[in-house]
Amino acid sequence: MGQLILRFLCLIPLFYLVHCQLRPDIVDEIIPEVTSQGSSARINCTVVNKQSGHIVTWNFLDSKTGGDIISRDQNIFLNNPICKDGLRKYEVLKREVNQRTTYTLIINCLLPVDTGRYKCYIEISGAPSYSYPSKIGYLTVQVPPTITSKNDAVLELDEYNSASLQCEATGIPSPNITWTRADGFPLPTGFALFRGQNLKLSNVTKDDRGAYRCVADNNVRPPDEFLVSVQVFVAPECEAVQDTVGQANTGQYYVRLECKVSGYPEPELTWYRENTAIGQVGREQLNDNDKYDISKQIATSTLRFGWSWYTLRVKNIQANDYTRYFCKATNRLGSTEASIDLFETSECQGGNCPTIGDASFTQASLITLLLMSVISRFFL
Repeated sequence: MGQLILRFLCLIPLFYLVHCQLRPDIVDEIIPEVTSQGSSARINCTVVNKQSGHIVTWNFLDSKTGGDIISRDQNIFLNNPICKDGLRKYEVLKREVNQRTTYTLIINCLLPVDTGRYKCYIEISGAPSYSYPSKIGYLTVQVPPTITSKNDAVLELDEYNSASLQCEATGIPSPNITWTRADGFPLPTGFALFRGQNLKLSNVTKDDRGAYRCVADNNVRPPDEFLVSVQVFVAPECEAVQDTVGQANTGQYYVRLECKVSGYPEPELTWYRENTAIGQVGREQLNDNDKYDISKQIATSTLRFGWSWYTLRVKNIQANDYTRYFCKATNRLGSTEASIDLFETSECQGGNCPTIGDASFTQASLITLLLMSVISRFFL
């Protein structure tokens, strides 16, 4: 009798050892997954000693309903539509290696609502649910920035007034907001860059005019941005590109007179010339016609924000064209002007001078060149 009891007692540790070894368990932590919206995520749950009757379950704890069972083993329980390229929203892949079985939950066509905690647990047949082995993994769905609150495209201010430029954005992770000026000049803060949602503009002057760029970036492509055009009401400024311009008196050439103008509201530009006719004094307003061509150039990178470039083209220069010309800029806050003197030169000036290949190269010019060529050869 004593020997039977002793044998029974010896078997008890062996029984518990075998029982513990055969109990299913999740052996690795679930590594957090971070991926971008629209792509796919893979979350791994590796178990050992999974026997018949035990079930590996994936549960989305942070679903809208407070916890949805996605799958049991490889069977999908949620609505599982095809989202793109023949892929369904959810898949479970099973892979076995050396007594270890990995259940990989694949979530396709990721959306922000897929962010949250995913619980893997083993339903053990006959055991209470609180004793089920479980692990939790976290999925972060990164979302590119979207600017949700911003100023109007144009902000108009009186000189020496103050305002604030606003820029708010959403995205996962939370975006960083930066302000710069599109023309590269410093912000009113004195620095080239400002970090924050609200950029304050204090006591603005004409130098604060420009395109202000807000960029929202969270390292998920693409970043979002928008421009605010800050306009300051100021009287016009007017500058001659060259205050003296020369051209030959042949009746064949033209000349360009150019002015740079700024101000807000945008000034109206008018061209004048001093009268040179005998018995006439004062100025004559110039208009587009056979003699004059007035145009506004397309803004270029060489001009600062708020400046425009205007051109007066005087055609077929003759003796009575040599005088002083004026460009006058006017808006409701005032007016100003710049002057340009046109003088006579002995030779053609500028890029409009003719060559032999030009249509403007006349027969008389060609004869003159040929005669000069013959004379030079004769004396040589």
